[in-house]
Amino acid sequence: MSAALVIKLLIIVFVSVALAGGVWWMRKHPNRSKKYPEQLRMPKIVPIVGWLFLGVGLLMGLVAFSLDDARDPVGFRIASAAIVLGGLVFLIMYHNWYVAPRADEVAFRGLLGKEHVLPYHDIAEYRRLEMNRQPLLTIKSIHGVKLSLNTRIYDMTPLLRAIDFHQATGRWPGRGELTPAQFGADQFRK
Repeated sequence: MSAALVIKLLIIVFVSVALAGGVWWMRKHPNRSKKYPEQLRMPKIVPIVGWLFLGVGLLMGLVAFSLDDARDPVGFRIASAAIVLGGLVFLIMYHNWYVAPRADEVAFRGLLGKEHVLPYHDIAEYRRLEMNRQPLLTIKSIHGVKLSLNTRIYDMTPLLRAIDFHQATGRWPGRGELTPAQFGADQFRK
């Protein structure tokens, strides 16, 4: 084996282990809002990537707009503007988005900043699926509000308990019907 192939394999193994460890760490240490501890926010890597894109894009923009002797700096300028916009999108997403699972409802704010409170009895449909070995949950209310998230990263135990209750009994739990002291989180799990 050549040294380049060994280095590539080591990089792939390192990145895979880092990603798996990152998901485990995010699950064990959720990013909670300091002001409202019930709110789960996006992982802290999102604003780090946003600031990184913003910085790189601004540096590229400084270089692109200061070049006078380049043959065609338009592509370089467009790329720098796109990277700056991408960084801003990451920062806005991180600032706006949160989810707060509660005993009787789930509150969340979308990427554009619109807040929703979805009582469990207003859930019209839900879907659990696995994509790229990640468990995804999608719920849709009777009003058309939709929430999709990774249940490995975000602890949605109250919502999952309500879904399990719905599967076992055929109806959604009423207010105060599901309390953590009543039974364990996995009582209705199949």
